[in-house]
Amino acid sequence: MKIDTQSFIKVSQILERDSKDASYKFALMRATIDVISLFDQHIISSENKVIIPTGLIIERWLWYYYPLIDSEIFLPQKNSEPEILTRGRNIAFRKHFNLLIEEYSKVGNYKQFYNDYKKKNLSSEVNILLLNLVLKLYETITNQPMKFIGKSISRSEYSIYKRESGRNGIVNNQKVTTELLIKKFGTFSIPSDYYLVLKYLGSFIGGENAILNKWADFVVAANRNFAIDKSYILSQLSIKPESFRDVSAVDQFFKNKQNLRCVWSGKKITGGHLNIDHILPFAHYLNNDVWNLLPTLDTVNNKKRDKIPTPDFIENRKNIIIDYWFELKNHFQKGFEEEIRISLSPNINFNSDRNWEISALNSLKNKAEFLINIRGLDEWSLL
Repeated sequence: MKIDTQSFIKVSQILERDSKDASYKFALMRATIDVISLFDQHIISSENKVIIPTGLIIERWLWYYYPLIDSEIFLPQKNSEPEILTRGRNIAFRKHFNLLIEEYSKVGNYKQFYNDYKKKNLSSEVNILLLNLVLKLYETITNQPMKFIGKSISRSEYSIYKRESGRNGIVNNQKVTTELLIKKFGTFSIPSDYYLVLKYLGSFIGGENAILNKWADFVVAANRNFAIDKSYILSQLSIKPESFRDVSAVDQFFKNKQNLRCVWSGKKITGGHLNIDHILPFAHYLNNDVWNLLPTLDTVNNKKRDKIPTPDFIENRKNIIIDYWFELKNHFQKGFEEEIRISLSPNINFNSDRNWEISALNSLKNKAEFLINIRGLDEWSLL
């Protein structure tokens, strides 16, 4: 697909010209890039626009803002934001985040919160606070940055991000999960040309470059009380919650198996030579789902490292990949199925689809092809 030069220029102009009263703009653009990269299977193309679940943006904001608000040093996210909560002067959801962080500090930290959220182990008290927070995040995202991003160029509101459908059916006792956020918090759309820029050039626009640096610069400038080291802010912004995910259960599962074979070479794994490999490397694809964690020989894993297995090689190894997927599905049950739907094939019905594994494998190959051919990452194969 051809990327319109004007669309790329428009993104640059938004970063430079749009208002910077709060960090919302950076958070929304960073979240959009992440969602396009990680959850493209939930994005629907429609005429000259693409439609994206708003809940996935909300979830990314949870991971971005938690370490910033939980920081030992107060990090303002709004111009001259005071450390003491003051009506109208703080970011809209700081109070809600403070309540959640305070309650969760009794049982753990950010890392523990992330793991418990993924494993659905949050207490009812924490879940209520989390639900109130995500509702406030929804209100903030849809009424603030979505409304104003691009106004400096078009002079009109909702010129790039447009609400397609609103949230629905939320009740107080519902467990907050990724699937709930996807299904119940509506959708928004962005123009197709804008989407292509973020899809194919997002790793340059966001990632570790422009957005994070400008966000850090904003926090430094927004603080009026004392100097803050920009490197500290960048370290907080760069925390990747996916790295907190506990993968020991998968490791233990495979250690308890007999006659284990390397997913890539087919050779028998003996003694202490078992490694758990990310099919799509974590360094390039932030995913610790069970389906992405398969057994390899340590020597093979050392050769693969952060390279991407080619679609042809994945196809060549499909039988053993699928065999392991069935074993993991039987062991981890609903957790495995939910992760497959969220990360690979959202339309799979495990109760009726006989060939769910083929759909999931095709999605895996498409992701590998994108990382190799579009992102330009190193490919890998034993063929």
